[in-house]
Amino acid sequence: MAAGEALDIDAAKKRLALALRPRIALVALTSCALQFPGNAEDRIAVSDRVAHADAAGPDAEAWSASTVARVTALDNDPEIRALRQRLFDVGVKSAFEGSHDADGLWTSLVLRCPRERLAALETLAADDAAIPPVARDEASSKFVIYILRNHHQEWQENRSKLPDVGDSPYTPSEEWDLLVGT
Repeated sequence: MAAGEALDIDAAKKRLALALRPRIALVALTSCALQFPGNAEDRIAVSDRVAHADAAGPDAEAWSASTVARVTALDNDPEIRALRQRLFDVGVKSAFEGSHDADGLWTSLVLRCPRERLAALETLAADDAAIPPVARDEASSKFVIYILRNHHQEWQENRSKLPDVGDSPYTPSEEWDLLVGT
């Protein structure tokens, strides 16, 4: 395996390790559930985008082999498997799938969650955040406001109507500013 491939796998593993945290998956899947009917779904890219012409061109075999090697390595990684299993245990299924748009192709880990299992995912996020049972109803209410203010299609209007509750109550306060300015 070339050094570049190892770095790509490392970068993909870091993305997955972050995205598969219950509190991150909860935000992504709840946001999706608000925007689209049916079951919530999130896609986490694990390979680089390649143009359609390049995917069908002279380097197609090398690109395909590299993608297979990356997905196989990620699928066999014990840390990623453990993170996926935790989500699976509360009803979130995941599978590596090809994705595409008009410009190119890439591979993603796709998370799928029936809407009725989002509450179980929220419970897992609350467990990870060490929120005591007596405070969970309040945390859930804050989470709804956070989602409506930040991830709803009418977020701008919602910001004028709903109080600022900060970041998701399942995100540690020391991490609230990590994504500001990115």
